[in-house]
Amino acid sequence: MRGIGLNRQPGVAVRRWLVLVLGSALLLGASGCGLRTIPPIRYVPIIGKEKDITTTQVLSKALKDRDLGVRAQAVKLLGILSQSSDKKIKKAAAKILGIAARDSDPGIRLQAIESLGRMEEKYGNKYLLAALKDPNPFVRERVLQVLNERQAQLENSS
Repeated sequence: MRGIGLNRQPGVAVRRWLVLVLGSALLLGASGCGLRTIPPIRYVPIIGKEKDITTTQVLSKALKDRDLGVRAQAVKLLGILSQSSDKKIKKAAAKILGIAARDSDPGIRLQAIESLGRMEEKYGNKYLLAALKDPNPFVRERVLQVLNERQAQLENSS
């Protein structure tokens, strides 16, 4: 009996060692062998530097809120920003108002269209053109009214 026990022990030790080696090989293979443990320099954040978050980014997030009042207020504030003298802000506000012009609520879409209509043509017309395909006839009609009002203002100022 003693001889049988001796024969089993080396087999169990060999199996354990084999399982350990194979498990280690699988782990190393899955982790990429651990060769890239240090991120490249461009991915290391600068210490003390915080990411700049613009007002238009915050308002863009507010347009995703479930509350209709929050979305309406965001569109109102975007309309104010769209009258800025800074071209970057105007362009960003127009882009986000274009997103608001596709909101699920037709009231928000109408509000966005009115703000886009008060903007310069080069910023707002792209989104007004897309709004002409709106499924709601009141929204499509308002796009045409806004364009008519803008044209009338241009003629009066000339």
